[in-house]
Amino acid sequence: MREFGGAGVGLAAASAVSFGLSGPFAKALIDAGWSSDGTLLVRLGGASVVLAAVLAVTRPGVVAALRRDSPVLVLYGTFAVAGVQGSFLNAVRYLPVSVALLLVYTSPVLVIVWVWLVRRRRPSRLTVLGGGIAVVGLSLVVQVWTGVVLDWRGLAWALSAAVCSAVYFLLADRADSTTPALVLAGVGLAVGTVISLVAGVTGLLPLVLTNVRGVVLGGVDLGWPFAAVFLVLVPTVLAYRTGIAAVRRIGASRASLVGLLEVVSAGAASWLLLGEVPTSAQAAGGALLLAGVALTQLRAEPSVLGPGPPSLSGGLGPGTGLLAVPEHRDAPTADARTDDAPTADAPATREVQREFER
Repeated sequence: MREFGGAGVGLAAASAVSFGLSGPFAKALIDAGWSSDGTLLVRLGGASVVLAAVLAVTRPGVVAALRRDSPVLVLYGTFAVAGVQGSFLNAVRYLPVSVALLLVYTSPVLVIVWVWLVRRRRPSRLTVLGGGIAVVGLSLVVQVWTGVVLDWRGLAWALSAAVCSAVYFLLADRADSTTPALVLAGVGLAVGTVISLVAGVTGLLPLVLTNVRGVVLGGVDLGWPFAAVFLVLVPTVLAYRTGIAAVRRIGASRASLVGLLEVVSAGAASWLLLGEVPTSAQAAGGALLLAGVALTQLRAEPSVLGPGPPSLSGGLGPGTGLLAVPEHRDAPTADARTDDAPTADAPATREVQREFER
């Protein structure tokens, strides 16, 4: 029986706030001289080492998961980890953190449009309304009519992150994974680390981890070691761990709605630490975009949208901002179930499914 508040909501909020800190810290390292791929490699690689140690102690059936669900794990690591995070970190090189993150959060709207046009499954009126509100909000964020042109490279990278998130949702809809969430996160991070390393070694993306100048946040030079360790431990390991626990307690849909706090956290942190202040129109547009996304997730088909974007703030999240784990459609066996494995809420799922098809 899932909780409807209390500790579960607190964990979801902690996860969202933690994820929101990743953008400012990553951008500070990039501005100091690291490349986006180098920053990504340090974040994913460091988090992979930490979670590997956790998995070695807890032993939640990693080998069995690799044998049973390796396609899902590769899919997750490729799109939800390397694709979303890599694109987002390249976007913040050219855009304010909050603007890039808001663009990534359009992924649920992309999924709804695809399902409607390609799969011929008409969404509910409330879902369409939410999508329309999100588009209006997006237009205010971009503000193409004002003459203040955002860097097209940042826009392209941010939309690439949104597309990667949407692709993961759509492909995960066809998966039948019973992998515990902590295993999915750990192995997914490892897959993302390998992809990031290959992209750097082959020259596909610049891999620079030298010539670091001052890593300035809030007017203080924190130094790259502190910034890098913080990026690994707080917006990645802590954010994932609390996010996984939140999904188990209050369910994916509610956790994803609380996860929208990630944008608020990222915006506040970017203002305080980087001096990035959005215009009033962008702030209003961001509020509309998030309200629209929230409406789409209230009534959208859970098997399509899952629990929310995969760590959108360089997290593994519209994204969310929680861990994007497909709902487990088959109950895990006794030896496979762990404390990290979400339970299914079949009656609620059927009710939302009927609403989506009206």
